[in-house]
Amino acid sequence: MAVLYKEPKMPVDTHVFRVSERIGLTTNSKNPLQTEKELEKNIPAIDIPDAHHWLILHGRYVCTARSPKCKICGIKEYCKYFVRTKNEL
Repeated sequence: MAVLYKEPKMPVDTHVFRVSERIGLTTNSKNPLQTEKELEKNIPAIDIPDAHHWLILHGRYVCTARSPKCKICGIKEYCKYFVRTKNEL
C-alpha cells in the first residue's frame, strides 16, 4: 500500500522495528504492530511511504544490529542510543 499507492501505511520489518526503538522514534514497542501504530501517529502521513524506506536503509547500512556505525551517522545528535553510549564509542 505504501509503495504502490503512496498510502500512509508503515510496514514494519526487522530493520524498522529495531532502528525505530534504538534511535527513539518509538518507546518500548513490544511488537511490529505497536511500532507501526506509534510511527504512523508521529510521522506526517505524506512522509510515511518514504520514511519506511529511510528506516530500512538506515538500519541496513548505518545503524546495523551488532555494531552501529555511529561515527558516520547523520542523525546521531538526535539518537537516543548515541546519546546514551557516546562515551563508550
